[in-house]
Amino acid sequence: MAADAPSPRGDAVYLDHAAATPLRPEVAAAMQEAAGTAFANPSSPHAAGRRAHAALEDARERILAAIGCNTSGPHRDRLVFTSGATEANRLGVVGAAAGLSGCIAWSARDHSSVAAAAQDLVDQGWAATSLELDERGAVAAAGRFVEALPADGRAILCTTPVCGQTGICDWREPLPGWMRSHPRLLVHADATQAVGWAEVPFRDLAAMTIAFAPHKFGGPRGIGGLVVRSGIQIEPLVPGPQELGLRGGTEPTCLAVGFARAVELAVAERAETTQRLTRLRDLFESRLATAAAAAGLGLCVVGKTSDRAPHISTVAISGCDRQVIAMAADLAGVCLATGTACASGSSEPSPAVAALGMPAWVTHGAVRISFGRSTSEQDVLAASERLIAVFRGIATGGLHPAPRHR
Repeated sequence: MAADAPSPRGDAVYLDHAAATPLRPEVAAAMQEAAGTAFANPSSPHAAGRRAHAALEDARERILAAIGCNTSGPHRDRLVFTSGATEANRLGVVGAAAGLSGCIAWSARDHSSVAAAAQDLVDQGWAATSLELDERGAVAAAGRFVEALPADGRAILCTTPVCGQTGICDWREPLPGWMRSHPRLLVHADATQAVGWAEVPFRDLAAMTIAFAPHKFGGPRGIGGLVVRSGIQIEPLVPGPQELGLRGGTEPTCLAVGFARAVELAVAERAETTQRLTRLRDLFESRLATAAAAAGLGLCVVGKTSDRAPHISTVAISGCDRQVIAMAADLAGVCLATGTACASGSSEPSPAVAALGMPAWVTHGAVRISFGRSTSEQDVLAASERLIAVFRGIATGGLHPAPRHR
């Protein structure tokens, strides 16, 4: 499959799609058209403003429909446009607190924006519960958290259907069915890595608020969304009349149109893309495993036997530090990550990997390789060849990146 955009560094292979993906041409075209016809402020009452408002609301409806939300009737879901998934996570957690007291639970699977929002509530006096991960990397004992809730205040449970650090899925309902109607409980889901791969309609999940952003699946940067279930009360972080009173500021109509087109394409192509990327991920991991064995090095694929999303592979080679690997890989022409983009450069290991209780060399050496729609088999073969040379060079005390030839 041809790439949607040129490589970021000449012949460099881009394998950091879990951080950001190339903007799809179809999305760019939709945004360009909207820029010409829906450029006005959607809150303006004149004809141009009404056109922009119509385009904005059409995008909102298309996004809700594409991911399987309720779009009509008394239980209609709402979509609040935000600046990205980080703001959406914060609105879904801090906004749901609504000035109340209560208790909040989250785990090492969750993105740093979720953890930061949860910690802010703890600093305001909320009780905190750290949920452990089971041997598969999924959240354990969420039910016990709910069963132990006190009789007053609000409770917020944070979940991440696809972990951005490891790719490990937690598709099972985070709560038994009877807990969905718990009068005090709100479940917030960070679905940023899940929207492109989720086969379960979001209307069927137990979450009451759902955050995501289109730059993970070929859409524009600078916009995200929070789905809010019917009947759930959210306090705005930025007050104003826009977005049903849940977020002030002029709405970015062109970005919303691109958001809608990106999610529709991702959902329509999900089955084919999932099958193709699973094959490429397995090919990549197999080549690394063969080379590691031949060199007498230890290789660990984090979550190898767990249910994983097809686009993320987190691996560690014995004797190789993750920061050194990332720098050496970049010099060799491979773009990868040491964790989520928001934690780039952190001296601390991935919290989700650390929480699995794996050997120290895995925790401190794990790097994340992530694939996307524009990733080809040629990319995988070239990247694995270069990374094999990087791993060997580090393990033997000298860096000898592979020649950068296709």
